[in-house]
Order: sequence, then structure tokens, then C-alpha cells
Amino acid sequence: MQRTLALLLAFACTALLLLREQRRFVLATRPGDSAALEAYCGAPPQGSEGNLTADGLKLVGVLVTIRHGDRSSIHSLPNTNTTARWVCRPVGSEQKQAAAQVAVVGLDGSPLYRPLLPRTLPGRHGDCAPGQLTPRGFAQHVALGRHLGRSFAPLLREAAAERRANSSRVGVYVRSTDYTRTQMSAAAFLYGLLPPTLRPPLAPPTRIHTCADEAAEVMHGVGLAASSKVGSEDGGGETERQGACALAGSLARAQQAAWRGDDGARDALGGLFGEEARAMPPTHVADALHSLSCHGMPRPCSQGGCVSAALAASFGRMGDSAYCAWCGNFGSSRSSRAISGKSSGDQGDLW
Repeated sequence: MQRTLALLLAFACTALLLLREQRRFVLATRPGDSAALEAYCGAPPQGSEGNLTADGLKLVGVLVTIRHGDRSSIHSLPNTNTTARWVCRPVGSEQKQAAAQVAVVGLDGSPLYRPLLPRTLPGRHGDCAPGQLTPRGFAQHVALGRHLGRSFAPLLREAAAERRANSSRVGVYVRSTDYTRTQMSAAAFLYGLLPPTLRPPLAPPTRIHTCADEAAEVMHGVGLAASSKVGSEDGGGETERQGACALAGSLARAQQAAWRGDDGARDALGGLFGEEARAMPPTHVADALHSLSCHGMPRPCSQGGCVSAALAASFGRMGDSAYCAWCGNFGSSRSSRAISGKSSGDQGDLW
């Protein structure tokens, strides 16, 4: 059997399905507000990956599916009198090294020019543009890569030996969407994962395969596919299109139409920021609030007041429920429990 290390970095609903029992939206004012928030923002990687529980088995391949690390928000609430600020520059030496040790290529292997360091807002002294990987997000994936590098050290050593014996053998395959934050997350993960024998200068740069045609990217979904590309930027809005499978698209629309959120929370948000905010999808609202949590930034305010912890938590639960309903169709009973906040283990601001 061919022994390879297969590494797939996927950023789509499939990742959410794999993690559906984890709470994804963390909504609080400061990292010190709760132990749960602190653990979410800086949780050390842990687990028993790589341990074989039966004799006679040998690990010959690994498939890893991850999402990008901590990032600046893609969406923002209208009519606020506060400005959120994430700092992306200057970048550290490790991040520069990680970016230099990979090469982004098309699905056919042709080279693509993709500067992986985070984009910044013009004239804002290093402030992140929308949807950019933060220094915290980079560190998260380096730590995860190092953890898995220790777990899968024998397999990585074998891949390095095969590479030395046959320089044409590619032991690592990486697939990413065409976003700076996802490709830099992949580079950070590889920087932590791969031993020196599988990284430059002892080995060629690891190739990150991506689809340069956003409209043809199946990693966004084959039914309804969402994209946060706005012009040449990686954030600042979101569009939805029909993917390659018409049936999957019609089923997804039916799931969206059947889902019901918390109208009381929507009304409260509209009272603060107007009808445009009330009409925003709950996942967009949750993104605008969630991305503040690990950076000590206050929740948005208007002349009428500020988003309360309870309202933020409501949109966190709604966003979580909406993702589950739209991407997984886990059933109305679980969704209704999530919206009401009565599911087992409900921890207030952590959702």
C-alpha cells in the first residue's frame, strides 16, 4: 500500500458538520469575562491523534480538515458609532517564514501569485482589512500543527524518507479555497506540522492547491455556495450562488425557508441599528459580534444604546442553529432548543 500523508484543508459546511457538537460563537466583551471564553480564545491543542488501539495496525495516511484561524470580521452592523479594529501588521518573523515555505498553485499545478500576508486597510497603520487572519489566528494553527506533528511523527519521518529516496514523490497534498486567510492558515499549520526535512531549504515549498475561479469552487458547496469575495478583497460582504448540483441547491433553499429564528432578538437589534440590521442574516450578525470576542473590543453601540450580553448570546445561538439547519438539517427540535437557550450545557455567553 502506498504510504502517503494526505492533508486536506477544507473550509466549508463539511467542517461545521464535523464540529457540530461544539459551540462556535463566543460573545463577550473581554477575554476575562468567563473561563469558557478564555479557553476558546487560547485553548491549547490536545487529543490522542495517532494512537493505534489494536495490535497489527499501521497508520499509512492522515486526512485533516480544518477551518481558518481567528480573523477580522467579514460583516459589520450598520449605523454604529463604534469602529472595530484588528491589527495585522507588522507581521512576525515566523509568519514571514511560514508564507515563504509554501507555494500556491492552481488545481492543474500551474503557479499562482498569492501574497499570503494579511491585507490591511489603506491609511490605517496596519489595521486588518475585512476577513484577514490575525496574529492570534496564525499562532492557533502553528500550535495545532506542532501538536499533530508530534502525534504523527513516525508517519512524517516515513514521508521524509520516501521523499529522499524519490524526489518526485509528493507526500503531502494541500487543498484550500482562494482566500488569504485560508491559505495563510494552511501555511501556518504546515509550518508547525512539518519537520525540517520536509520544509525548505531541505525540501521544495509545499504546494497549496486552489481553484482560482471562485464561481467554480466546489469547496464552497455544490448546492448553494456562499462567497465572501467582494471585488478583489476577501471580505466586506457575502454573495450566494447556485452550485453545480441543482437538487442540492433546491434542498438547501427548502431548509433555509423552513428555519425560524428569534424575532424578538431581531426586533431588539433593529431598535438599536435600524431595519437594515434587523434584516441581516443571523450568521452575519453573529460574525460581526463573535470576531470581537478574543480581542477585548466592546460590543457595537448606537445612539440608542449598545448590544447587551443577552442579545449577543441570542444571535450566537441563532447563528449556530442556522448553520446546523442550513448545512446539516439536524431537525427542528434541536434548533428550537438552541434558540430558546434550553439545550443541555447552555453556558450563557459561550455558544
